[in-house]
Amino acid sequence: MSIFNKFKNHDQWDDDDQESGKKVAMFGGVALTTVLLIVVAVVGVKCTYRIGPGFAGVMYNMDGGVEDDTLGQGWHIVSPWKSVIEYPVSTETVYYTKNNVDGKDEDKEDDKSINVNTKDGKQVNCDVTYAYHMNQETLPDLFTQFRGRKYTDIESSIMKNDMYQAVNEVTSQYTLMELVGDKRPQINAEIFKKFSEALDREGIVLETFNLSDVRPDDATKEAIQNVVNAQNALAQSKIDKEKAEIEAEQARVTAKGKADALIIEAEGQAQANEKLQQTLTSTVIQQHMIEKWDGKLSQFNGGGNSSFLFNVSQ
Repeated sequence: MSIFNKFKNHDQWDDDDQESGKKVAMFGGVALTTVLLIVVAVVGVKCTYRIGPGFAGVMYNMDGGVEDDTLGQGWHIVSPWKSVIEYPVSTETVYYTKNNVDGKDEDKEDDKSINVNTKDGKQVNCDVTYAYHMNQETLPDLFTQFRGRKYTDIESSIMKNDMYQAVNEVTSQYTLMELVGDKRPQINAEIFKKFSEALDREGIVLETFNLSDVRPDDATKEAIQNVVNAQNALAQSKIDKEKAEIEAEQARVTAKGKADALIIEAEGQAQANEKLQQTLTSTVIQQHMIEKWDGKLSQFNGGGNSSFLFNVSQ
């Protein structure tokens, strides 16, 4: 191999090394950019938080505790050393019924109804439905009071206990018949007042409350049905009595009308007869007879050939 060829090969090696270096540098740049993008994405995910519609978030700073400002719905930048707990600030409905309709506890039994006590010592099964929301202005205090518990935990513990207490305090003042009868609206109103006062102290606003579908035992159901049947019979007898009284009154009015009509007719006839009697003088009678005379004398045949003539003017 000539010296020229050696130098030529050496130059080729240098060109190859430079090309390899460029490729390595390019690969390193791509890798670094990829790593940076991954880091930015991870930090972005860690530093952003989305609040759902109808909720507000309370931020807890590991360095300074609960922050006064709450987060509204939408996306927010949150430092990685801060945590967020969401609470409902729009209407949230809770069901304690025979059939689970809220969809929160699919893995639990459907029956979430409650038992209540009455004044006459009865225990009956009822459905309860209520709606509430949490006051956004006092959420930091609520967070502190309940030590950062989720609203579903508060719902199933603190709020449930308050609801049970309010319901039984009211229903224990009424009999079963009043509970299943026309006192239900009044009972619901009293429970709402007590339950609302309890939740208000905790920064929770009660919107509606309804105690419904009261289910007594079979013996009580039969007793209630007997009472209802008796009330229906009494109501029907009152209706029949009122109907008979109305019909009797109508008959009396009709009879009185007929009697009054006969009296009026008789009085009218009597007055007419009296006036006629006053006008029937002998002169008037004679005048009427003359007007009706056909010019022939009246004859009376007394037998044989004898005839008697009567002069009507005598």
